[in-house]
Amino acid sequence: MRRRNWQQYNKQLVQRGSLTFLVDPKLFKNHKKNRGPGRGRPIEYSLQLIQILLVVKIHYRLAYRALEGFAKLFLSALLGHIKIPTYSLICKRAAALESCLPQLSHRRPAVVILDATGMKVVGEGEWKVHVHGRGRPRKWLKVHVAIDQETQEIVAEVTTESSVSDGSMTEELLCQVKGGIQQVLADGAYDRKDARNAIRKRGAQPLIPPPRNAKFKSGDGLERDLAMLEIAGLGGSIEGRSLWGKLTGYSRRSLVEATFSRKKRLFGDRFFSQHLEKQRVESRLRCWILNRMLHIRP
Repeated sequence: MRRRNWQQYNKQLVQRGSLTFLVDPKLFKNHKKNRGPGRGRPIEYSLQLIQILLVVKIHYRLAYRALEGFAKLFLSALLGHIKIPTYSLICKRAAALESCLPQLSHRRPAVVILDATGMKVVGEGEWKVHVHGRGRPRKWLKVHVAIDQETQEIVAEVTTESSVSDGSMTEELLCQVKGGIQQVLADGAYDRKDARNAIRKRGAQPLIPPPRNAKFKSGDGLERDLAMLEIAGLGGSIEGRSLWGKLTGYSRRSLVEATFSRKKRLFGDRFFSQHLEKQRVESRLRCWILNRMLHIRP
């Protein structure tokens, strides 16, 4: 267990509430009126301004109307005489950010951990369903991420419908990761041929536990057959699989679960947007903010 400098850690938590942490004045260096394509009214508010407002909204969990009032009072004083758009315009312009979302990380990780989690879009809370049963239908989306094992930064992210399987997004996630990857950790949901081939294509070694009812496939996935033999040699029980995870380093996959827990505790377990384009923007900005928090200097 690593030692934590609690005095420095407490200062970092306090710094998370600072507007200077969220708003970088350099983003407004080139803030100007940009004329749109062809004729028509000039674009008065840049995408950088819309992005900053959405970051503030996500971090402080503000409604759009509350965001407008918050921005007019604090951001105008902090950033000078910058005109703040109305709440309805912020909501409309949010979808345009999908084509110019910020890069999550510049890391070139050696070991990458993949996983996915569900995010609620509409539906009742867990307590109401537990006490009174389910009423209206609930809808979920899936957020697929890849994290750097060393720093726990989110280096890749994709938001899809809930029907999309975890393993099918392996190649798309790895395409977002820079540098040479040596090893990829993932759970049993990624134990499929296309996922393992996508990992080998990047020159990395997959570390994925086969399911309990897995069958040998001679010549197809040697590391998979080797893992089955190792687990069987350790007894094949839950304790044996747990010991295999500790011996091979697969137990490090719990780091991605900690990332999901931290993300949901900070920003909630549901999207405030109702359209998929805006939900993708919201998900990417949440991951971007989470990465920024890892590098706060008090």
